[in-house]
Amino acid sequence: RGTPPMPADASHLPLPFRQLKLRPKTLLQVGREGDPATPSEWQFCAAIEGKGLMLAPLPGARMPALPTGAGLQVQGFTGQYDFHFQTTALGTFEVPFAYTLLAWPGEVRGRLVRQALRVRTLLPAQLSALPGGGEPRAAAVLDLSLTGALVETPTPVGALGESLRISFVVEVEGEPSQITTEARICHHRAMEGPSRERLGLSFRALPRQERLALAAYLHGLAASLDA
Repeated sequence: RGTPPMPADASHLPLPFRQLKLRPKTLLQVGREGDPATPSEWQFCAAIEGKGLMLAPLPGARMPALPTGAGLQVQGFTGQYDFHFQTTALGTFEVPFAYTLLAWPGEVRGRLVRQALRVRTLLPAQLSALPGGGEPRAAAVLDLSLTGALVETPTPVGALGESLRISFVVEVEGEPSQITTEARICHHRAMEGPSRERLGLSFRALPRQERLALAAYLHGLAASLDA
């Protein structure tokens, strides 16, 4: 798999970087211009307005070697915006932690995907194919909103456009609440590890009580992140 081409369709429009409202630990795909290797995943740390972006390797991962001045292609998804931009590496540092500084992007192009902001989380989940169900597959919910979720599964579960049943537990005011609903696969991406994949799911007909519990959970989690 080569470095994904920078999207050039008319749906991606210029927008200010600050409009993305990137949260710390947002995952970004970073690829070298002209390098056929699979782009690596980094996590966003902070932005220095007009000067640069601080990116760190994922926990347990080694700091990739990026020569100063190397041209880079960066892609990501905030939960609202699917975006991409080009930049260059300014340097790698070890203090106060291991990070790479990228040049402030001259232009960011993005596409508003959904109005509902997603919140990063890490919840165990079960996925079952529909119709028929079958043996539930283990998965992890990586981010979540009232309208859908991004999940990662160690084994293939379904194809784009197919329906699944997803079940997971959230905690509301110290009490567990079961969330079970039908969902449609609206995004599908294979990962570097064998058989691993990430699925973007759109919820269907979430029961009222479960929707209220999910809303309370998301509100509480977002409040704690912003505190």
